[in-house]
Amino acid sequence: MKTLLVYSAPRSGAGDEWMDFLPIGLGYLQAALKAQGFACRLANLSGKSNREILAYFREQEADLIGVSMFTFNRKRSFELLKLAREARPGALLVAGGPHPTHLAAEVFEECPALDLIVKGEGEGPLLGIVQRMKSGEDWRHTPGLILRGGETSSQPPLELTNLIPAQSFEADFVRDPQQLGYLSTSRGCPARCTFCNTPEYWGSGMRFRNPDSILKEMEFLQDRHGLTYFSFRDDTFTAQRKRTLELMDLIQASDLHPLWNCQSRVNLVDEERLVAMKRAGCEFIQFGVEHGSERVLKSLDKGTSMQKVREALALVRKVGMNLGIFLITGIPGETWEDVEQSGALIRETRPHDVQISPLAVYPGTRIFAQYRAEGRITRDFFRVTGDAEVFARVDAHTEKALLHLEQVAHKTRPKAAYRPADFAQQKKWLGYCTVTQLLCGEAAEAAGRFQEAEAEYAEIIRREPESTWGFFRRALLRQTLGQTRGAREDLREVLRLVPRHPEARALASDLGLD
Repeated sequence: MKTLLVYSAPRSGAGDEWMDFLPIGLGYLQAALKAQGFACRLANLSGKSNREILAYFREQEADLIGVSMFTFNRKRSFELLKLAREARPGALLVAGGPHPTHLAAEVFEECPALDLIVKGEGEGPLLGIVQRMKSGEDWRHTPGLILRGGETSSQPPLELTNLIPAQSFEADFVRDPQQLGYLSTSRGCPARCTFCNTPEYWGSGMRFRNPDSILKEMEFLQDRHGLTYFSFRDDTFTAQRKRTLELMDLIQASDLHPLWNCQSRVNLVDEERLVAMKRAGCEFIQFGVEHGSERVLKSLDKGTSMQKVREALALVRKVGMNLGIFLITGIPGETWEDVEQSGALIRETRPHDVQISPLAVYPGTRIFAQYRAEGRITRDFFRVTGDAEVFARVDAHTEKALLHLEQVAHKTRPKAAYRPADFAQQKKWLGYCTVTQLLCGEAAEAAGRFQEAEAEYAEIIRREPESTWGFFRRALLRQTLGQTRGAREDLREVLRLVPRHPEARALASDLGLD
């Protein structure tokens, strides 16, 4: 039995960093299969021609070909399945992901090549299919499937405790090894926002990986791929307080010395968690704030308040991490006064990064079900349109609001930067902290205070000689200043500590360092 799991960004998204990345979930599927002795390979087919894809499918000779399908890449996924049928007429063709899970009937109608859809979480169903195929049993009896004639019974939720997908990772056409540093440590979210399909897709409640397994994956990625920066892409990384603090203790006690970022909710952070996170290397945290209007937050069933928003964002700035927020506009019932409140929130809280989007209506969300019931989204919408998304409002108000909030964010960005007085306060309060030193050094460089920046990096080297960060940032600074010899010396130290460090190896090559 050989399984091939593939993904492709839509043609319009080829070259887009976020669309080009292989979905994290495919690594978990591969790990589940390989743990039971089944061969499984992944492939990122983004940017590949149909001729190249046909040749690849024939070369792989897979018995089962699965395609990772989202709303934004559904059309390209249909093309992959058609090509897979042409190349491997006898293979079992499977689609998984939120779009086919929530719109199965429409997907089957639009894709004759497709044999079945995995319903929601895929590890259990996929493993069940492969086991039955190997033993000669009928795979149609596997729980967790959507078939053209109906559904099978549901699978129990997967136990995440000790999964380490990086250890099983084998993939073709993964151009950027840095994407391996995008990690998932939980599934689900404690909230039930009207615009999010997480509850419907992952089920009620949350499940968490064991902190030990997370640390082991980070250690593996540093040893095997030289990664020192990680991104935790959980919907709500800090949802379980005790687990968060335990993981922070493990990271601080390790020899990794990483930097990382994460996402969370404003009502699930506090001073102890944020301080522990910064000490463990968190330099950037993003919150799905969504709006500056209390009334609009309630309409979205966000489950937070503007008081919590302001408290959390102020606390992040006090602790001294880079702060990002997501905002939504173009919401039914939103007035210009509401939009102005979002603008005022940006000015008041001074986030370093603001991502602003119109409200999209995705399958599997409560707002999508409402729109469909009202006849605002027809059954054939995704068949006849090339749009990746359905927007809640497509009008002059939304266009004006997007432009206004982007302008406010742009004008506010310089005021978001931490000042020398801010860094002095952080150092006085927290004492030595690598993240503080690095951010202080970066700010000094940006202001042209190069000696001050070098002193910050030198302090990291003095305090943490086994960390790559002081050496690497000083190497970059020295390269900028034309101090090639010093930069080479620092890079030698980085590569002594982490021999596979990708950025250091690239810079060393540029500087002629063997």
